[in-house]
Amino acid sequence: MTNFKLFFMISVALLGWQSVSAQTREVDAIVALVNSEPIMRSEVQQRQSRLMAQWAAERVSVPPAAEVYQRVLDGLIEERVILQLGKDAGFRITDTELNEALLGIARQNNIASLRALQSKYEGEGGNWNQYREEIRDELMRQQVREREVDARVRVTESEIDQVMKERSLLSSAAPDINMAQILIALPDSPSAVAVAEAKQKAQQVVAQVRAGADFSRLAMQLSDAMDKTRGGVMGLRSADRYPQLFVDSVRDLKVGAVSDPIRSDAGFHILKLLERSANAGVMTTETQVRHILLPITGNQTEAQAKVRLATYKAQIEQGRTTFAALAREYSTDSSAVQGGDLGWVAAGLFVPEFERVMNALPVGKLSEPFTSRFGVHLVEVTNRREVAMSVREQRARVQNQLREKKAAEAYVLWLSEARARAFVEYKNAAL
Repeated sequence: MTNFKLFFMISVALLGWQSVSAQTREVDAIVALVNSEPIMRSEVQQRQSRLMAQWAAERVSVPPAAEVYQRVLDGLIEERVILQLGKDAGFRITDTELNEALLGIARQNNIASLRALQSKYEGEGGNWNQYREEIRDELMRQQVREREVDARVRVTESEIDQVMKERSLLSSAAPDINMAQILIALPDSPSAVAVAEAKQKAQQVVAQVRAGADFSRLAMQLSDAMDKTRGGVMGLRSADRYPQLFVDSVRDLKVGAVSDPIRSDAGFHILKLLERSANAGVMTTETQVRHILLPITGNQTEAQAKVRLATYKAQIEQGRTTFAALAREYSTDSSAVQGGDLGWVAAGLFVPEFERVMNALPVGKLSEPFTSRFGVHLVEVTNRREVAMSVREQRARVQNQLREKKAAEAYVLWLSEARARAFVEYKNAAL
């Protein structure tokens, strides 16, 4: 449920918050009612100040103040609508869930604890209790979205197929394929009778194979092709090294399936698709990585775990011991028995806080100790490689992209409908 990227964005804005107490001491007023629940001018002004400060820090061109004010007000109205729907549906964010989310924010901002986060926030003029409730509300809105929108998004296999074809992932100019053939040959300038007899024989062969006969054995017995001694296997090669007639005939076949007889100048071919490799043009980075994980417990604080791992790092770099030896002795992860080795991993397998460190590390270098939701880690990247994605991996990536796109579109529509059903009344809404 926890969206740490979103929390990080929120925390950047809120930790950069400057006090607007002087501004809010001016006469406050209700600027809008959402199903009788008020939105105060001070709320809009506080949110506006944060947004302006964030834009300034990011050197973003700032729109006119009136436009920002209206944008913020509209956003608050939408937030109120979602929160009211969540409360009506019985959603509740416990203090435990809230504290876990806040701890995630602290760690992503390199802050050691919730107490330190609170001190930093209050030291910059923020109201800690108000901040906690804003994060609680954000968790609530996320739960509502997940149930009302994201959980209802469906991506069909045909939609994935269409995108794959549009991106030439299935019909690449030169994917690697392997097939076997049985050739029922025809003489030069064959008569109609000879063609009919060869076609009938080819159809009988197809029927035998589909009934369970061994393709390789039949190829060795019946095929007129030179590759008959190999059971008809022609070998794994790029599609452009096969006759286009063959490529077209197996394009829609599943691996292991057999084509109907196809006619060429040589005769009738029965083709069996043995293998279809990943598209060589679709690559992904895999990382070989190992780690030592120390837990955060009542007997070991985050700071203490980091000190221990910093000591281990120094020992490894000085050659006094090895990473694998320390992992086997001290790591609490199941990978400890393999010396902390997590094997070859593709992007997206680990939690974001782990992947950010892993992806930034050069091969052979040790990370500084860092914290994830699972504890404190020391990481070493031992190797990297570019590998072709399998068709299954390609399809999974397309599925995720389609799901995200459909969810975003569905959310906009759902939110528009939810707001239309709500009673919204503006009062003194001008800046």
